[in-house]
Amino acid sequence: HQPQLRTLTEKLLQDPSIWRKMGVEEPVQPVTVVYAVVAGESVDALRSRVATGVLLGEVILCNVETPEAIATVKELVEKTSIRCSVEGCTDPDAVTELLNSGVVKAVLSREALAQVAGLPSERIGVRLAMTNTEDLIEQIKSLVGIAKHFTIDFGRTAISDVTGVLANLGTSLPDNVALAATGTATDESDLTFTKAFDKARIQTQLSESMVSSPAILASALASTLTSDRPDGLWTTMVVDERRLSLGLAYSSNESLTAAMDKRRGIYQSRKRGLWVKGETSGTPQDLLAIEVDCDRDTLMFIVKQHGSGYCHRQSLYTCTSPRRGIGLLENTLQQRLTSAPEGSYTKRLFDDAELLKSKLVEEAIELSEADTKEEVANEAADVLYFSMVACAKKGVTFSDIENVLDQRHLKIKRRPGNAKPEFIAKHTQPNESVAVPSQSSQGATKESTPRSGLRRIAVDEVPPLHRDPVDPRARAIADEILTDIRSEGEPALLRHAIRLGDIKQGESHVLLREDLKKYYDSLPEAERSNLNRTADRIKQFAEAQRSSLQSDCTVAIAGGEAGQSVAAVEIAGCYAPGGRYPLPSSVLMGAVTARVAGVKTVWVASPHPQPVVCAAAYVAGANGLLKAGGAQAIGAFAYGAGQVPICDAIVGPGNKYVTAAKSLVAGAVAIDMLAGPSECLVIADDAANPKIIAADLLAQSEHDVAARAILVSTSQKIIDTVDKEIEDQLSDLPTAATARVAIQENSFSILVKDLKEAADVSNRIAPEHLELQTRDPVELAKLMTHYGALFIGQHAAEVLGDYGAGPNHTLPTGGTARSFGGLSVHTFLRPRTWLRIDDLAKARVIVQDAVDLALMEGLHGHSRAASIRLV
Repeated sequence: HQPQLRTLTEKLLQDPSIWRKMGVEEPVQPVTVVYAVVAGESVDALRSRVATGVLLGEVILCNVETPEAIATVKELVEKTSIRCSVEGCTDPDAVTELLNSGVVKAVLSREALAQVAGLPSERIGVRLAMTNTEDLIEQIKSLVGIAKHFTIDFGRTAISDVTGVLANLGTSLPDNVALAATGTATDESDLTFTKAFDKARIQTQLSESMVSSPAILASALASTLTSDRPDGLWTTMVVDERRLSLGLAYSSNESLTAAMDKRRGIYQSRKRGLWVKGETSGTPQDLLAIEVDCDRDTLMFIVKQHGSGYCHRQSLYTCTSPRRGIGLLENTLQQRLTSAPEGSYTKRLFDDAELLKSKLVEEAIELSEADTKEEVANEAADVLYFSMVACAKKGVTFSDIENVLDQRHLKIKRRPGNAKPEFIAKHTQPNESVAVPSQSSQGATKESTPRSGLRRIAVDEVPPLHRDPVDPRARAIADEILTDIRSEGEPALLRHAIRLGDIKQGESHVLLREDLKKYYDSLPEAERSNLNRTADRIKQFAEAQRSSLQSDCTVAIAGGEAGQSVAAVEIAGCYAPGGRYPLPSSVLMGAVTARVAGVKTVWVASPHPQPVVCAAAYVAGANGLLKAGGAQAIGAFAYGAGQVPICDAIVGPGNKYVTAAKSLVAGAVAIDMLAGPSECLVIADDAANPKIIAADLLAQSEHDVAARAILVSTSQKIIDTVDKEIEDQLSDLPTAATARVAIQENSFSILVKDLKEAADVSNRIAPEHLELQTRDPVELAKLMTHYGALFIGQHAAEVLGDYGAGPNHTLPTGGTARSFGGLSVHTFLRPRTWLRIDDLAKARVIVQDAVDLALMEGLHGHSRAASIRLV
């Protein structure tokens, strides 16, 4: 796909500003290499083959599928300091073992992700095939709680679609995710796209066949670098294995290629050309890795320095300062290992294993008993000294120790850390009592897996649900889109809808009533009947709401009458989310309710509407449907755009850009609410059914990784059993990848002493959905004061409210149920007051009071306007 990649390169280099809005992490290195693990290959052979790629810090090993390949990779990372990721492993236990052995991350297929939920998301990646923009973004959003690394395989996608996807990702991704893309080049001339991808903060992954020579890999890295020097050289920091600065040098494309080819410290001298460090002085360097700074104008060569050191003055190890601390101690001990005088203390320590062992134990005990800062520092120095003697005897460097620490940092299962019983017995005084964990409990701790149930908290630990529903970054992006549509109208709407993948160039962006009917007619009879029955139930409930409010009222006043009339707004816009799942229920909830309220013109907006969504709009009586989403849809409703009229009210749930846009237009138009992630709170006593409770909590959790499920119960047994049920039901739930994250990250259970305390907790939280699953839920309902929707008894499932039992499912979240109600006919209604005075003489007291109050406020014009009417 070289022509497409060149076009992509040109477009991204011409307009790199689109990437400044991205909420993605910088790739550690701009380029990495993918190696396939070969069956039967030894660890040494694999290590040799990946050596060039390792120079860029980390490699990706694919085809890690068989037990043999998994064992090879484990041995590779456990015995070396090589950093690698793996791709292809689908066994969740094997993935855990690989990560625990020191593999940096595991890249999985979309289908395999559900099996590894609960592992650290920053260690999990997923390869996604290029699809349409909306679907790709929704996939990433739905998976971000499980994975933080996404590799996009663009395949044979048209370049216009690629640029559209990348631009959309730039404004739509959650924070702190990392992107990578597969490269398709064969020689140095095709590697310019790596610069474009790096500007986009996307790491380029090159296959082993594409980097058959170090020159190609060096060219790929060089294409991402920049220099402000007239000679074009790159400033190069030279450091040893412990990142101690040795000095400063310069690199060129030629020297970079030579260094990677020879794996030596080779630089570009400003006077003498290519400089092979140590070639004449006997102080060569082994090149271990190359790193690039965030501005891409400075290189760091990590080397193993041989001989006396880096500086041309043979007595100095570095060009900046002499060794100190651990580095000085390590160098001294390495020298003394062969030159310590007979009878010296250091020589005795090297030769007498029992003496060294005794000193290590002695100094460790003294460190454990040290009290003051000075004592701890002195005793710790002694422990380090004797530890480094033991290391020098075995040829272990401090860098080796740091590598072990780095590997341990990558472990996701850890030992419990208990002291060995025999050591406790030996070093404990007879009258001391020490609790030693049993072997069974230690084993359970060692093999513990991530928590699957609800987090347990106490009543006084209940967090407030008040969360700002508007994301600041989303607000800024929405504001730009709204400003464009307000000033340009339909052209701006179309531009943003095409840019963000709602529609394609030249595609119609609206469906009128006759178009919607065609979709309705195309549905099977069963689906049409379902939509009609659901709409009828929503309509019946909305009509009851409308009848509860008196349309007109009149009050007699002195000299005349005053009154109120209630009327609907004329035009309403109803939003329904698009993305992974069609939501005809949201269309019905908004549009049917608006029609019952008396709204004359009703429009629906939904991105990529499926036939059932269009049919639902027809059943609900919508005049038209806008095939756009996000802030651009809200902007069209608020300011009008071609056939889409200016709306008086805008309702319906959506993503963070919809919420941000609604917050910005509120005041100019009526809105229903600023909705956040979904919530469900269940109050249960010991008569409740744990299987039903778990199902209801998971039903809310599958909405979003940010959803929150809460159980408040008077029974510890119910809480424990619900946890087990949640895990059992997650095992075969198709949406488990999302639900598990919501359960683990945001949800919790609370044990209360009685149902009165349960009601107090719930009223404090003010949840969106509240279920009462107790022996007498009707009586308990009398204690509930703050909620979006109440479901009384275990048969009144919250999902029945979602799917049109009658009450509306668009409800306040984040604790705002203390202040707001859900979407209803009242959302579309306006109370308008009127006043009529027929007899001024009888109204004289009213008029005089107005004169006097106006003077009290200092508003003389008001006073005169009233006094002129006095008889």
